[in-house]
Amino acid sequence: MDLDSLVSTPSEETVQEYVNVIQNTDLKTGLIALWLLIIGLLAVKLILRAVNQGLQRSRIPKTLHTMIRTLLRILLVFVVFLTVANYLDLPITPFITLLGLVGLALSLALQGMLSNLAGGFLILASHPFEVGHYIEQDGISGTVQEIRLQHTRLETPDGKIIYIPNSSISSSRVINYTETGKRRVEINVSASYDNSPAQVRAAVMAAAQKVEGILSEPAPILFVDNYGDSAIEYVIQAWVSNPDFITVKRGLMEELYSTFQQTQVEMTYPHMNVHISE
Repeated sequence: MDLDSLVSTPSEETVQEYVNVIQNTDLKTGLIALWLLIIGLLAVKLILRAVNQGLQRSRIPKTLHTMIRTLLRILLVFVVFLTVANYLDLPITPFITLLGLVGLALSLALQGMLSNLAGGFLILASHPFEVGHYIEQDGISGTVQEIRLQHTRLETPDGKIIYIPNSSISSSRVINYTETGKRRVEINVSASYDNSPAQVRAAVMAAAQKVEGILSEPAPILFVDNYGDSAIEYVIQAWVSNPDFITVKRGLMEELYSTFQQTQVEMTYPHMNVHISE
């Protein structure tokens, strides 16, 4: 049997077979089939009511509730009619095959949408982030404003709104900066070889004490990262609460300059010392 015959109008032989089965059905069998239909539809109604109550208590977005109920209703009603048809010995194989072909065609046509939908369900089930979290995905970072059916909406620090497909989020690495409640500020600085690491460390700690929002635990640290051609390169690490990250980082960078000036720690720039011997 080819595809055209499956999706075309039923043949006269098939229709006649249905008519013969219905005509030859006795009253008792017909009444039982009718009761099966009524009981099945009542069961569908009760199941949908229970599902609706479960959806109201769940964390699934309300935008998905209508779609879930509709798909479930179609599936359950189809099962009820198949059950009744099977009881009456009506041929159901062509309809099952046709339903499978229709489902396959829809899945191919809606492949991108279904992929995003599956990604949305995966995000809701695994909870890698929630609304209000600050995340980064493939170089795009921002605060989660909404997790929708097809995409997640982010707001960047500069006020841009970015819609990311859920399939992209569920299949790639996502960095969540909010879940732990704190973030680490990391700043690279350089100082002259004429200043010892102990002098630089004292100046950095003095600057950190003047900036509000830096956590005492873990305490700020400074370590030598590299001995460059023109200066010793250091890394400053300090922990802050998530909402204070930008403010503390900017404040610490400004305070470092003024503190280095006051303590005579020289912030060097690339240069070359030339020694001439006679």
